[in-house]
Amino acid sequence: MKPAHYFAACIKGLEPALSGEWSAIAKAYDGRAYHNFNHLEEMLGHLPCLLPSPAPAAEPVFGIALIYHDIVYRAGRKDNEARSAVKAVAFLQKAGVSEAGQSRCHQLIMTTKTHAATTEEEALLVDLDLAVLARDPAGYDEYTRAIRKEFGMFPDFVYRPGRKKALRHFLEKPYIYHGAIARGQWEDAARSNLERELGQL
Repeated sequence: MKPAHYFAACIKGLEPALSGEWSAIAKAYDGRAYHNFNHLEEMLGHLPCLLPSPAPAAEPVFGIALIYHDIVYRAGRKDNEARSAVKAVAFLQKAGVSEAGQSRCHQLIMTTKTHAATTEEEALLVDLDLAVLARDPAGYDEYTRAIRKEFGMFPDFVYRPGRKKALRHFLEKPYIYHGAIARGQWEDAARSNLERELGQL
C-alpha cells in the first residue's frame, strides 16, 4: 500500500481539512536515502502478514504513529523520535483525537527509538520498523549503503564504531523481533545479516 493511501484511510472520518497535511508529510520524507517513503511502503507491505485482524491498519492513532515515526530525521541526532512524536501529537490535536490517543501515539513513536515494546501495538510497530534487517542479502546490502549515505557527513573512523555499536545492540538481545510471526519469519535472517555486516566493518 502506498503511504498516501494509508494516510487517507487513517484520517477517514476526521476533519476533512487534514487531508492537506499530506503535502507537508511528503516534503519531510523527500530527499532521504533510507528514511523515506520506500521505508514506509516496506513497513506497510509487511503489515497484513503481521496483523491478526485488519483493525489497526485503519486505526488513526497507530496509523499516524507509523506515518510520522520518521517525519523528523537527521543523521546523528538523538532527538529524531521525540521531535517526530511532537509533530504527530500536534496533528492528532488538530484532528480532535483524545489526549489518551495522543499520548498513545507519542509512546508508539518513542518505542521506535528504544525498540523495547511493552504492548502488542508497540511490538507491531517496532517489528515493522525493523523488517528491513531481514531482507535477502542483496536487499540488506542496499539498505546498509543507504544508511551510510545518510551518514555521509561522518568519516569512516567515526561512522564505523557507531554502526558496530548499533549492530551489537540488536545481536545482544535475546530476540530482535517481539511478535511470534515476525520472529518466526525474520529472526534468523536478520541475525545473519547483522553478523555479516559486523564482520565487514
